[in-house]
Amino acid sequence: MEKKYIFILSPPASGSTLLQKILSTSPHTSAFKVEGQALVKSILFTKDRWNPKKVIPWDLVKKTWSKKWDLHKPILLEKSPPHLIRAHQLETHFPRSYFVIMMRNPYAFCEGIKRRWGKTFTYRNIAKFWVICAWYQIANIKTLEHHTWFTYEDMTTDPGRVCKQLIDFIPQFGKLIPEQKFDVFEKSMKINNLNQGQISRLSNEDIFEINRVLKRFPKFLSFFNYQYIDVSEENIKFKLVKTIYTWIKSLNRLPNAIRWHKCKKL
Repeated sequence: MEKKYIFILSPPASGSTLLQKILSTSPHTSAFKVEGQALVKSILFTKDRWNPKKVIPWDLVKKTWSKKWDLHKPILLEKSPPHLIRAHQLETHFPRSYFVIMMRNPYAFCEGIKRRWGKTFTYRNIAKFWVICAWYQIANIKTLEHHTWFTYEDMTTDPGRVCKQLIDFIPQFGKLIPEQKFDVFEKSMKINNLNQGQISRLSNEDIFEINRVLKRFPKFLSFFNYQYIDVSEENIKFKLVKTIYTWIKSLNRLPNAIRWHKCKKL
């Protein structure tokens, strides 16, 4: 069979590991045990890996990947989140390349990123990152020659339909088995939409911070059929004012507490 390069284009924390495992249920698929960027860390897993202007020596990357793929199989699968910003480079350097594009609900995405790397990012910055990813994914959908796309929600609520879509896209898959349990982040479970649990962990204040970004990009939400979660701005402001008032009040009490402590020592 003619070999095909299949690249999963997905932001982090958006189900790409699960998708890779589903595609790997085909006996015709060769996939890495880790992300492709981890096999060439000095090239792809650098601090500037999300810089779209980063120059990549693709011949060297391809040579390294080819040593890890089973070249006897017709489908060579790879996924690394930063590739969504340089998909056209992949298309140029990997002939017969095909792309599976996926996005996830922005609120669940923000919660997932914050929970994993919370000390580094604010919800507002994570929401900005989602918007950047959405911008690139929409461009990829509109311009890549060979692609198919769906959302994390499509994949987890109707995996049978998505698998049919993938087989129609790449008939060489032959058969995909979404019914089994998959090991994802050291947990073995059947395909399940985890959005509701993740979004429920967000407070109104968290959602308000995310909305400060999303409200400026309604077309990105509607493109992927996502709904804006509205929270009362008045309640948020009231809570913020109350918190500041309590903090100021505690500062005013501090000198008295210090004086009383000194008096007790005397």
